[in-house]
Amino acid sequence: MLSYRHAFHAGGAADVHKHAVLALLLAHFRQNEKPFVVLDVYAGRGTYGLNSEEAQKRREFQHGIAKVWRHPNRLPLLNGYWAALNALNPDQLARYPGSPQIVRDHLREADQLVVNELHPTDHKDLIRWAADDPRIHVHHRDALEALVALTPPKIRRGLVLIDPAYEVKTEYDTVPAGVAKAWTRWPQGVYTIWYPVLSEGRHLSERTKLLELINADILQTEFELGRNKTYDGMQSSGLWIVNPPWGIDGVIQSAGDWLARYLGQERPAKHRLTWLRKSE
Repeated sequence: MLSYRHAFHAGGAADVHKHAVLALLLAHFRQNEKPFVVLDVYAGRGTYGLNSEEAQKRREFQHGIAKVWRHPNRLPLLNGYWAALNALNPDQLARYPGSPQIVRDHLREADQLVVNELHPTDHKDLIRWAADDPRIHVHHRDALEALVALTPPKIRRGLVLIDPAYEVKTEYDTVPAGVAKAWTRWPQGVYTIWYPVLSEGRHLSERTKLLELINADILQTEFELGRNKTYDGMQSSGLWIVNPPWGIDGVIQSAGDWLARYLGQERPAKHRLTWLRKSE
C-alpha cells in the first residue's frame, strides 16, 4: 500500500517529537571526530511546503512546529533542530524539514546519509532534493528489505531511522523482525523506531517482539499529544531507541519536558521516558 504521504502530516506535534530526538542523537554523533552514517529507510521527500495542498488539508503543523518555531525561550539543547528550521524559513514559517534535511544539516564532510523511499513520486522528489551531494545516496526499494540489505554500512558508527506509516497492520510484526535482522548484522548501530499510540494498542505487541528479538538496551520516549480522549486517532507519538548512546536519556527528558509545555491541544501534552531494558 502506497497511499500514505508524509506531506499531509508535516510539522505536526508527532514530527516535532521525533525530529527533536533525531537532532539530539545527531548532536551526540558530532561530538566525536570519527565519521558517522545515517540510514533513513522511510525517507519521504526531504522537505515539505506547509502551504501545499497536502499540508493545508490537515494543518497539523498549527498544533506542532508553529507553536515552538522562534519561541522566545527556545531550548538551547535543540539548537540543531532550530537551525534546520531557520535555514528553510528566513522570514516566515513556510517549509518544514523532514528527517533527511535535518540529517543533511548535521553532516560533516566525511559523514554519509543513505535515504530510501518506495513511493515513486516522493522518490523522484528525494532525488531532486539530494542533487549532487556526494555524501547522500538515494535508494528506491522496500524499506525493510533496504534495512537489512544496507547493513552493515561501510562506516560502522551510525544511526538508523525507521518511521513506518503502519497503514498495513502486519507492520507491527514485520518492523521488529526487520530491525532484529539488521541488528544481528550491525549490532553496534543505533536504531530508532517510531510508532503511534492508538486506542487498539497494537504498539504493545510490537514492543514485546522487539524485546524478544533484540538483546540490547532499549529506551522508550512517548509524547502524549494532548488530544481529547474521545479522539479516534493517534494519542501519542513514540520512539524506541535500540543501543541508545550514553547520556542521551537526560537530554531527551529535558527536551521532551520542554516541548510538553507548549504543544498541548485540548489537554496539556505529556512526555514520558522509560528504559525497557538497561545494562547495569
